[in-house]
Amino acid sequence: MGDTYVISGLTTKRAEVSGIIADLEKRIAQHRADLVHIDAVLRLYAPEVEPESIAPKAVRKRNDWFKPGELSRMVLDILRIAPAPMTGKEIAAEVMQRRGLDARDARTAHLVGKLVHNVCTRHAADLVERAGDGKVAAWRVAR
Repeated sequence: MGDTYVISGLTTKRAEVSGIIADLEKRIAQHRADLVHIDAVLRLYAPEVEPESIAPKAVRKRNDWFKPGELSRMVLDILRIAPAPMTGKEIAAEVMQRRGLDARDARTAHLVGKLVHNVCTRHAADLVERAGDGKVAAWRVAR
């Protein structure tokens, strides 16, 4: 009885994964066809451009914790009210508290820390600045 249940579950899972692969292969084929058409138009309007020399743009996967722009606003809000520059780890801890994420979960803390670091370095030119020159970066709102 148990074997039948396991086999049934595995066949269902295999069918699901197989369907996902088939769908992805169709989408890849469509994207490749689109790329051929774009390359053809590029060759017509800009023959000096070699389409193969154009580097692919990295696809960023959005996370489920924050809506687009929400983390940036949250980090800036945290830094605006901070009495002193904060490290990325301190900012991440505050973000996790505000978001209701478990600060004891090391993996989540690490991922949020990376996201906070990315926000700070992305906005380093205009909104935030690195404070001090120690080994660990501390951030504050740019003046």
